[in-house]
Amino acid sequence: MDYSETGNRNRTDGALSKNYVTSVLLIGTDGRGDTERGRSDTMMLMSINRSTDIVTLTSFMRDCYVEIPDYGWDKLNSAYSYGGAELLMDTIERNFGVKIDDYVSVNFVSFANIIDSVGGIDIDISDAEAKEINTILQAEVNSIMGDDTFADLLTGGGKLHLNGKQALSYARIRYVGNADFERTERQRRVMELAMNKVKSFAPSAISNISKTVLPNVTTNMTSEELYMLSLRLPLMLGYETEQLQIPADNTYYGEYTSSGDALIVDFDANYNIIKENVFSE
Repeated sequence: MDYSETGNRNRTDGALSKNYVTSVLLIGTDGRGDTERGRSDTMMLMSINRSTDIVTLTSFMRDCYVEIPDYGWDKLNSAYSYGGAELLMDTIERNFGVKIDDYVSVNFVSFANIIDSVGGIDIDISDAEAKEINTILQAEVNSIMGDDTFADLLTGGGKLHLNGKQALSYARIRYVGNADFERTERQRRVMELAMNKVKSFAPSAISNISKTVLPNVTTNMTSEELYMLSLRLPLMLGYETEQLQIPADNTYYGEYTSSGDALIVDFDANYNIIKENVFSE
């Protein structure tokens, strides 16, 4: 795996944490290659609650107007471009009051490879979504993956089987439906479908997938930490999966800021929502 030792942190005292909840920040960047940091288009906290037997996928909207340590107020996805995963974790801790120690980061290519490693996903999509997937494939994804511009285009919507780069394009859709709100919903849906596929695999198949997936991710978790987490995998695969969007409905409003259009967040209300849904006993 691509191990990256944790850099300097600017921690927030008293950030929410429970010994029965293990959380890992999943970061999806728009980096096109191994050397490009890019921006954090996906910021999803995967929380494993061993008290309730629930895995919660919590998306943090990229346009949240937040205080970034040492940089002032800006959109949340700017934190990663300023200071990488460490600054992004610090920013979520400071503004939303949730302790985050670990992260896993993937770029476009590694995301597509991970979905391919589980055999793709089956999903219902609309004709408008299928058209947008084709647009994204032709605009950049096919080129990034080294394929012909017109490779793997869809003929229309319906119940479809998507390969890795088609699923990547689906997760990138922003201009169908309610902008980034529906995009984060699509990202959580892809993640949950991939997790559900793994649940049906034999242990030997899961081991083979791990050998394929780990080299495609960057993480500050050591081999030992990942091994200890893997020991819980048989139990985790039986957990129920729930989804959460932050900011939650009716806890924000839109406003034009020095960073452009942004979401002005009621941080206290969202802290309480996260506490109630992610850290319940």
